[in-house]
Amino acid sequence: MSFERVGFIIFAVLSVLPVVPLLSVAGRLLKRQRVALWKIAASFLFTVGIYAAVSIDAFLIEPNWPRLDTIEIKANVQQPLTILHLSDLHLEPTPARRDRWLADRLAELEPDIIVLTGDIHQLDSFRRQPLQRMLGNIRPRLGVFTCIGFDNVRILREALPGVRVLKNEGVVIEDGGTKIGVCGLQETRGRDAAYASISDAPFKLVINPTPDLADEAAQNGADLYLCGHTHGGQVRIPLWGAIITNSDSGKKYEAGLYRNGKTCIYTSRGFGLEPKPAPQVRFFCRPQITLIKVVPK
Repeated sequence: MSFERVGFIIFAVLSVLPVVPLLSVAGRLLKRQRVALWKIAASFLFTVGIYAAVSIDAFLIEPNWPRLDTIEIKANVQQPLTILHLSDLHLEPTPARRDRWLADRLAELEPDIIVLTGDIHQLDSFRRQPLQRMLGNIRPRLGVFTCIGFDNVRILREALPGVRVLKNEGVVIEDGGTKIGVCGLQETRGRDAAYASISDAPFKLVINPTPDLADEAAQNGADLYLCGHTHGGQVRIPLWGAIITNSDSGKKYEAGLYRNGKTCIYTSRGFGLEPKPAPQVRFFCRPQITLIKVVPK
């Protein structure tokens, strides 16, 4: 049985649990048994209260309650390096409530590198202004790099000329004597050349929209693999996690920090939401951006 099927079964069971007390009271009333009025009211209020609380959290609170997460890893760098990982921004023509928070963080944080791992704008939006408004003024010391998810490359390049778009290619930059290789992947032919382009760099950063190439990147010597796409499931079940990841790797790299040999793999929960008609919800899965501190071994 697939993990999605198991997750949906768990979700379905949890979804109907709040109505059990109300069904119990209704069953007794149908059998013409006496039920105290307070028990009827209590079961009704309990059921309505649970559904209302979950709905308010999932539709109104969590989608607009982003967080900045910070992690630290050790790698072959001569001095500390900070990387701001942005993923699945899904920027809309009309700013979402959470966008102001992101603009404030971008203004106050001073990372050395910013990487965007796909789905920067909604695919059905061909307006440059949302991208320019949010990302047009970011100027990290060592540059901004992106790989391509469900994005329009022409729009990205016109709106953000300062962002380096990496399509199965790599670039090596120097920072205080340390060579840093940044490689952006696509799930098409040509990845061998992309890995080769950064093979001499002591620190290799590989970015891809999904976690599906994480194991391949590890085999090719990546020190850090950054991705998104899963949205962390967007709806998560306690003790189980994502119900669905929309990824071939399933739950293996669904969200957070993982290791494969010497390679650190980080899957972002993302910042935005899939476009409608997808449910505009998050549950136990707040939007995030991540500051990664790379320190010398």
